[in-house]
Amino acid sequence: MTNKPHILVIGDAMLDTYLYGEVSRVSPEAPIPVVCPTREEDRPGGAANVACNAASLGAEVTALFPLGRDEQAKRLTDRLRAYGVNAESALRDAGQHTINKIRLVGNGQQIARIDLNDRYSLDETAESELLIRFRDALPAQDAVILSDYGKGVCTERICREIIRMSHDACKPVIVDPKGTAWEKYRGAFVITPNMKEINLFAGQSVPNDNGAIEAAYQGMCRRLGIRYLLLTRSEQGMSLLDDHAALHISAQAREVNDVSGAGDTVVAALAVKLAENSGNMEDAVRFANAAAGVVVGKQGTATVTVDEVLAYVAEDAGETAKPRVYTMRDMDALAETIRRWRTAGETVVTTNGCFDVLHVGHIKVLQEAKRQGDRLVVAINADAAVRRLKGARRPVNGEADRAAMLLSLRMVDAVVIFDPAAEPDALTEAERAKLSAKALAAAPEAPMALMRLIHPDVHVKGGDYAAADVPEALFAKRLVLVPFVDGYSTTGTLERMKGESK
Repeated sequence: MTNKPHILVIGDAMLDTYLYGEVSRVSPEAPIPVVCPTREEDRPGGAANVACNAASLGAEVTALFPLGRDEQAKRLTDRLRAYGVNAESALRDAGQHTINKIRLVGNGQQIARIDLNDRYSLDETAESELLIRFRDALPAQDAVILSDYGKGVCTERICREIIRMSHDACKPVIVDPKGTAWEKYRGAFVITPNMKEINLFAGQSVPNDNGAIEAAYQGMCRRLGIRYLLLTRSEQGMSLLDDHAALHISAQAREVNDVSGAGDTVVAALAVKLAENSGNMEDAVRFANAAAGVVVGKQGTATVTVDEVLAYVAEDAGETAKPRVYTMRDMDALAETIRRWRTAGETVVTTNGCFDVLHVGHIKVLQEAKRQGDRLVVAINADAAVRRLKGARRPVNGEADRAAMLLSLRMVDAVVIFDPAAEPDALTEAERAKLSAKALAAAPEAPMALMRLIHPDVHVKGGDYAAADVPEALFAKRLVLVPFVDGYSTTGTLERMKGESK
C-alpha cells in the first residue's frame, strides 16, 4: 500500500443543489414565502458525498457511478474532480438521468426540496459494464465502499459480485445499507446501519440502549455472514458488534446543526482508517465517531478533513488545539490550510479591520461574516499599521492580544496579522482600472497581498461604504457590506472612558 490509502466507492450518486435566497414577503397567490435567489451551490450527494469525504480525509478515491449524459452529470463530475476524486470510471449512459435534489433555502431556513429524477435503472448490460470497470479498478484499491441509497445501483447482482471479487482479492468491503434486502451484502467486512434501518430490517423495535442492542443484535453478524456490524446511534454514539463482543462508543458531537450526510462521513472515515491501519477496527470506529461529531456541526451535505478530526479529538481531550494565528511570513502554511478547506468543499469568508477594543459592532460584523460561509479568516492590522491609521496612541491592545481575543470567538477560524507597508502588493494596471478613486486611495493600507492569496468566496466589510470603494473586493467572488451599529466604535468607547475617568 502507498502512503495514501486507495478507496473505491460504488453506489447511488446524486447532485445536491442549494438555492439560497432572501424572504421579505408572502405570495399573494398562496400562503407561501416569496424567495428572491441570491446564490446557488452544488454539492456532491449520496455515494458522491462518500467519495468526497474519503478524498477530504486523505485517500486516493476512484468513483464508480452510473450517471446520465446530462447537465447534472457534468456538474456532479466537476465537483468530484474539485475534491480530487477520480471520476473517469463513471458510467455515462444516455438512458439514465442523474439524480438531482434541489433545496430551496430562504433566510437560512430550508423551505422546500425538489427531486429531479429519483432512481437509476440498470439493465443487464449496464450491470456487466459496471462490474468490468470494477474488476479493472480493484487491484489498485485498499478498500471498497458500497453506498446503497436504494436508488437502483446496488442491485443484488452488483453487490454479490463486488463482494465476491473483493473477498478473493483480500480487500475489505464496507457497506452503508438501505432497505431490508440485506442478504445481498453477505460476505461484506462491515455494514453500518443506523438504529432505524436495523430495526426495520429485523422487524423489531429495539430501544437505543446498550443492553437491549446487545441482546437483540449480538448474533446478527453470523446471520448475515459478515465480520462486523457497526450501528450508528445518533446522540448515543456507535456500537460495534461481532459474534463474540460489543464495543460501545459515546457520541462526541458538541453542536448539531445538520445530520444530513453524517452516515456518508462515517463510512468514508471508517474505510480510510481501516486501509491506513491494516484492519484495526477499534481505531477506525473511534476515528469515524469523531468525524461524525465534526460533520454534524456543519450545514447541509458536507465533508471533513483529518486536521478537523484530530483537532476535535484533541479539544475533546482538553488538549491545546493548533495555533490559528498567521502572519504574512506564514503564507505557505495559510495557503495549505485554505487548500484543505476548499478540498473539503468549504466556502472561505474574509473580513478585516483593527479590532482594537472589541464591541458589539465588531461582533455583528463577525456573526454576519460567519453566516456567509463555512470558514472565517479575520485579517487584523499589525500594530505599526494601526498607528499609521489611528495615531501614535493606538492600538490600545497589541496585535498578539487582539488576535487571541478574536480566536476566543467560536465563529473565527483563523486570524492573520498583516502590515501592507512590510508586505506591499503591486496591483497591475488592469487591476487598478477596476478600482474607484477611493478604493485606490485605500488600497495601500488594505490587505491586498492576503486577499490575492486567499481569493475568498465572500469578503465582508463593516461600515458605510459603496461597494466600488472597497479595494479588498477586487479579489473576492462576492462582497457583503454590514452597516456599523450606531453608537459603537473603538474611538467612541475610548472617548467615553476618558470622560468617565475625569
